[in-house]
Formats: sequence, C-alpha cells, structure tokens
Amino acid sequence: MKRHFAILLAVLIALLSVGGALAQDGALIIATELDDVITLDPGRAFETTNLTINHATYDTLVEIRADDLNTLVPSLAESWTVSDDGLVYTFTLRSGVTFASGNPLTAEDVRFSWTRLKNLKGNPSFYADTVASVEAVDDLTVRVTLSAPTPAFLTIVTAPAMSVLDSVLAKANGATDAADADTTDTANDWLSQNSAGSGPFVLTGWTPLGEITLVRNDNYWRGAAALPAVTLRHSDDATTKLQLLERGDIDVYENVDKDLAAQIQGNADLQLSIGQTLNITYLAISGDAKFNLPLSDARVRQAIAQAVDYDGIINGLLSGYADRPAAMLPLGVAGSDPAKRYERNVDAAKALLAEAGYADGFEMPIYIGQGAPGGIPSETLAAKLQADLAEIGVTVTIDQRPTSDFLTAYRAQELSFLFATWTPDYLDPTMWSDYFSYPDSGPAARILLNSQAIADAAAQAAAEADPAKRLEIYTAYQDAHVAEAVFVPLFQPQQLYALRNNVQGFAFHPVYFMDFYMMSKS
Repeated sequence: MKRHFAILLAVLIALLSVGGALAQDGALIIATELDDVITLDPGRAFETTNLTINHATYDTLVEIRADDLNTLVPSLAESWTVSDDGLVYTFTLRSGVTFASGNPLTAEDVRFSWTRLKNLKGNPSFYADTVASVEAVDDLTVRVTLSAPTPAFLTIVTAPAMSVLDSVLAKANGATDAADADTTDTANDWLSQNSAGSGPFVLTGWTPLGEITLVRNDNYWRGAAALPAVTLRHSDDATTKLQLLERGDIDVYENVDKDLAAQIQGNADLQLSIGQTLNITYLAISGDAKFNLPLSDARVRQAIAQAVDYDGIINGLLSGYADRPAAMLPLGVAGSDPAKRYERNVDAAKALLAEAGYADGFEMPIYIGQGAPGGIPSETLAAKLQADLAEIGVTVTIDQRPTSDFLTAYRAQELSFLFATWTPDYLDPTMWSDYFSYPDSGPAARILLNSQAIADAAAQAAAEADPAKRLEIYTAYQDAHVAEAVFVPLFQPQQLYALRNNVQGFAFHPVYFMDFYMMSKS
C-alpha cells in the first residue's frame, strides 16, 4: 500500500510540475474572439490574438512595459551597445536563463530565431528587413549588423515576432533557418499547438474557433507566475460573454461591447478597465484601376472619405469610446495631427464625384471579415458605411467572409474596398509608416498602393535619427496620405475589459493587451 501511495504521489508531483495543469481552481478564463488566429508560430503570425499568446510564451531581448511605454528595458538581454555608425548592435544575454524545455538560452538561439524569421519570408519577416547578419560571438553575446542605420531597431526588437525560440526544440519539430526556410520549414503545425519559448507560460493547444490553452512554466527565469493556467475561449456573442462573466464561469471578458459598459459598472462583482489602444480601424480604398475604375481617381476616394459619418460611428456605435487620427499614424505617435483629418461633408463629396465624372454614382462591394473591430460587429459597421455612401449615390454591397478567409484574400491582393484594423507590434511610427507606404510590403502592397510622395516620406523618416527633423517628415507623410485617400482612418478605439473583482494585476498594453505574468486571482 505504501508503495502504491508513493507511486501515486510521484505521479501527482510530476503532473503539477508541468505548470499546474490540474490546478484549474486558479486558472484564468477569458472570453474573447479567436477568429483571427491563423498560426501561433512567432515567425509566421501577423494577426492580433497571437500577440497576447506569443508574449505569454516567449521572451524578446528588450521590452516595453505597460507602466512606461516610452522606455526600453532589458529582458533576455541584460545590456547592449550600438556602434557610432548605427549599424552594429551587440547584445549581452542574461546568464542562467533556460527555456521551458530546460534547454539553456544561448546566443545561437537568437541567431537561429532571427535568421529563421527573415528566411521564412512570411508576413512578419519585414521586421528583420534591415538585418544583414546575426552572429553568435560566444554563448552570451550576439552581434547584429544592419544593412542601413535604423533608429527604430531597438523598438522593433520588442515585437513578439522577434521572440527567441529554443532552437534545439524548434529544429527537432521541423524548424530551420536555412535560406530556403520559406519552403523547407515544417514547424508551423507544431508551433501552433506547442511553444518553444522561455516565457512564463507554455502553449498546450489551440482549437480554431474554440480555445487556446496555456499552463505555467514553473521554471520561468523571473520566477513562476501566480496563475497556474490560462484559457482563452472563443465567443462572438456579447450577451453570452457578459452572462458567463456575471455567473463567474469566466474571469475576463475582452473587448466589451461599448453599450454594455454601464451595465458592467453597475455590477458590484465586476470591474471595468479602459485601455487606450494605438489600433486604427481604417478604410482601404485601392487606387489601382484593375480593381475598380472609379476608385482609381483620387477625387472619388476623397469623396468617399468625406461621405463617412465619423461622429455617428464614434458617438453612436462606440458610445464615445474612441478618437480619430487624420492618417495611418495614431494619436499619440509623432506626426499625428487630428486637425487634418477628413470631416463629413456630403455636398462636397457629391461635387467631387461629379467633377470626376460620376455624378450618378456607381456600384461596388465592401469586403469585411467577422468579429467586432473596436467593439462594433463588422456587419453593423459595414451597414453604417453602406448607408453613408448611399447619400452620395454610391451603392455598396456587403461581402462578409470568415476572418481567416478575408485576411487571406486581402493579403493576396484580391480586395479593392474594405475595412480592417491595424494593431501595432512595437511602439515607433515606423510600425505604421513601414507598412502603409511601399508597393512591396504590408497593407500598402495588398491594395497596390503606388505613391512616390508617401514612399519617399516614409523612407526619409525611418532613416532620420534627429527627433525634430523626423517630426517634420512625418507631418509631410501624413499630408501625403490625406491627399491620396487610400487609407482613411475610421476610428482609434479604446478597448474595454470586464473583469471579476477577484482578478488583480491587469494593465492594458497597446501591443500585447494582457500580461498574464502580472495577473492573479484571489
């Protein structure tokens, strides 16, 4: 009997050591929308939910914390130096850090991770565009040489896509950093169900439109998290999510519908947290004639921009929990001036259409995904835009698709008129200007944007180290975007979270939204 008891005790201890997977009483349960998830591989993922998951399961060399968004702080790198010419960054890694697997962190893991990211040639590979080489000088020293001075590089390093993978574990499951990694790397399926990081949690599974599950990494180098596990459950029904929260079946309701805010504030068992995002939900209007001839005329695009009832969207559909920049530079970022944004003017919009030769209007589809950008159901926002444009004679039909299908078609340059949301991966203006400017990258490539004025301003700003000069360039960059009217911001939302009162430590972050390591349940 004693032998059997000893065996049972050993089994229980072993199970608990993988991260408290059995200790569900303390697990954090979150209701959110998971319809955007395509992959959880840090080298391939370029959506929104993955930012939260990758931050929880991986670490970067440098980070920016929620309590000070203007300061770079050490993470896996305890220090770094930059050469006088701005081309060489040398990072000194912390000693004694291990991955969740138990493998030690070394400079080779950094070299492998960043080289793999670049060679995968996926959506987030742009972050490594200026990385000419990564060298493991010794076990704890990494030397990175850039192809051109990139003042934003340290901020870019904080992006979850720049996370450091356990190269031994990743390679054992199909990962490669070879030059042909885009065709030979087979780790995507494994990395979407498991993680190979050093973060405070370990990914244990993802079911599309179902759940994402994490368990605690008890060997985390900063010390074990308070939460034994985290589960994100998919739900796209606001009423259901609130009912689950009120009953105590979930702990957090992410991205609360704005019209439910007062009800939450009136419930003594709940708390409402408001986070100011740097997200922009925008209209994308392709000016390429292959898509839609009327839209190739800037006057038509400007007419559409002036037809939108922005106040109706922000005050009516978002209950005032939003603001609006003039261009694809959010409020709070250098160069963003809301005074230059489009305002609704139906008469001016009609005059522009007539001047362009479309006095009688025209027809076109608007392509949308599912979900609720900023808390507005996509179909509701589309119907509002449909009604607004009808007032200037433009007939819009709504083409709604599953979000993963919508994103795939958008990235394949198949959609001409749509709305989408851009969520930053790091906190520098280049997070927007690098992707909404050039004909060969980001959303700009997706709608076949080809504006020399926008591209030139973006390139100049990215290379400028002097803050005052950089601000001048970004001001010109914004003006060029307003004139082109290919990306028209609809709103920059605040994000609402409803939490049970026993949840502590939540602090909104504009990149990864929630930091599970800082959270606990009493």
